[in-house]
Parts: sequence; C-alpha cells; structure tokens
Amino acid sequence: MMRVGMGALLSHWRRHPVQLAMLLLGLALATALWSGVQAINAEARASYDRAAAVLGADRLARIVAADGGTVAQSDYIALRRQGWQVSPVVEGRLEPSGLRLIGVEPLTLPGEAAPGTLGEGDDLAGFLAPEGRLQVDAATAARLEGADLPPRRVTDGVPPGTAVADIGVAQRLLGMEGRLSHLIVAPGRQPALPLAATLIRQEPQAEGDMARLTDSFHLNLTAFGLLAFAVGLFIVHAAIGLAFEQRRPVFRTLRALGLSARALTGLVLAELLGMALVAGAVGVALGYGIAAALLPDVAATLRGLYGAEVGGTLALRPAWWAAGLGIAVAGTLVAAAQSLWRVWRLPLLAAAQPRAWARASLRGLRVQAAAGVLLLAGAGGLVLLGSG
Repeated sequence: MMRVGMGALLSHWRRHPVQLAMLLLGLALATALWSGVQAINAEARASYDRAAAVLGADRLARIVAADGGTVAQSDYIALRRQGWQVSPVVEGRLEPSGLRLIGVEPLTLPGEAAPGTLGEGDDLAGFLAPEGRLQVDAATAARLEGADLPPRRVTDGVPPGTAVADIGVAQRLLGMEGRLSHLIVAPGRQPALPLAATLIRQEPQAEGDMARLTDSFHLNLTAFGLLAFAVGLFIVHAAIGLAFEQRRPVFRTLRALGLSARALTGLVLAELLGMALVAGAVGVALGYGIAAALLPDVAATLRGLYGAEVGGTLALRPAWWAAGLGIAVAGTLVAAAQSLWRVWRLPLLAAAQPRAWARASLRGLRVQAAAGVLLLAGAGGLVLLGSG
C-alpha cells in the first residue's frame, strides 16, 4: 500500500513537469546563493585563523611597548640577560606590493611558533644567509614574480599575502634597524622580575583582531544570503501549495482505500525530503561555482577595506556543504509545513471538500497573520531599543 501510495503521489509530477521544475529550480537557486555566501565567509574566516596562528599568536603571550609603538632592541637584550625566554619579531608591510613581512629569529623562536612558518626540515643556513630568503605560499610567490626582493621559497604553512624572513633581513627591508614589533614569550616558567615601565605583557587571544574587525562585513553577507534564500522559498512554497491543492482528490482516494493520515503524511514528507536533497545537492554545487567566481573580488574588498589577506582559491569544506544541504531540507519543511499539517489533521473525506480545505487554510492564514504582527512588533522594538 505504501508503494502504491508513493506511486500515486509521484504521478502528479509526471503530469505537471513545469511545477516540478519550478520547485526544484527555486530550491536549488535559493540554496546556491546561501551556500555560496557561506563558502566565502568560511574561506575568509579560515584565512583569519591561519593568520592569527602565525608564530603562535593565538597560543603564546607577547611583550609589547606600553605606548603601542615599537620595542627597543636593547630592551630585548636586557630581558634575555635577566633570564626571560623571549624571541624578537618584526612586522610590517612592504610597499608597493602590500606584502605583510614578518621577521623572526629562528634560534630563539619557541617550538610552538615555528611549525609551518619555516617549512618542514628547512635549510637553516639558507634562511640565515646574508641576502635573506622569504618563506611564502604559492599564490604569493606568483604575485611577487619579478619583484626586487630576496629569493622566495614556497612553504604551505604561511598565510596568503605574508612572507617570513630572518629578523635582520626584515629590519633592513622595513627600515626598522634597532627596533622590534614585539617579543614572543615562550611557555614555561619565567623570571619573577617585573617588566620595565615601557613594556607590558599581552596574553593570547582566541579570536584574532582581523576576525573581530570584519564581523560586520560577514554579518551583512550572511544576511544577504539569508534574504536570497527566503525569496527562493516563496517560489517553493507556491509550487508545493499548488501541488497540494491539485492532489486533494488523490489524498481522499488514498485515505478511502485504507491509508492512514500518518502514513499519507509520511509519504508526502518522504517525497519532499527526496526533492530537497536533490535540489540541495545541485544548489550547493552551484553555490561553489558562485563562491569561486566571487571570492577574488571579495578578497580584494577585504584587503582594501581592512588590510585582510584572504586566499583567492576556494577549499572544499565539509561544514558548509553539510550546512547547504541542511538548510535546503529545513527550507523545504518550512515551505511545506502548512500543507503537511492540513493533510495530517483533516478528516477522512474532508481532503476533497473545498469548504473544509478552505477552513483549514483560513486557520493557517490566521497563524501567519499573528506571526507577522509579532515580527513587526519585534522590529519596532529593535528600532526603539536597539543600540548595537
């Protein structure tokens, strides 16, 4: 009986292929816009995390100048003589390339900060050579082709738009001889001596400064994706509602033949879930294409507005693939919730009675109207009371 019932339900779509195309296309496009935005956001945040993890910035404490300026190299020497296990770092941007240059001292660099930035089994002599060497990723190496800079070596652990060099080379290129950006504090016991008045210790922060700075930008992108998804759901809702109206006689016949309301609702739900998964998979694939096409422009925008370096290539991340399929299923259930509820609650023969169906629809419209009033009231409250 279940197999016959599913065949009867699916026969509607064979007779109305345009409705089926509208439903699948609306859901696929809505999912594509949402998942594309999420893919861009995920890639940008992954870039921020990689940048924050450089030299253990998200795990190791730092010593910085109290006035926000640079640390004198003589202060570093004094701390080392007192027994402080610290390592000097120089940071800055090289013009006109905009390259973020980080200078490190590999002989004192803590083990927690070294992996990935200097390369696996790196040639230390080459890194410390007088002419210097820049550790960069493949995309940055291609961008710097022909630039008047020290030799480059591709290293996967370096974030995009960033180069790691010996501290002496970095000081020379940045014009910071005798000055340091900050000192990395190695984990473990340190001398019980107070720092000079010109220095303060900063504990590591789980979330990078760039991630906090760009939160508003990514929130706007997410809101845009959600709005586009909601518009697509109107198409899906219209297609599902029309199909339910046209299949009222089929529902009555299946109920009269002995199919329970629970079984009929389950069949309709299974039908919708199958369509949602198909359309969601297509939408996620389309979203990947949209994100891949837009990511270079988004990366340029983030670089221009915030100085954030985001890679121009898109990685396949299971999180947003799963999220895309999940929101496609959730959106389908939301769009079909009212129709499913009417099938579940209507008596045996009422499904084909226009008056009974209209009364059930009226109840749903009243619920929608009440929800709309509450949402409007909530929006007004946010306008009056919101401050963030």
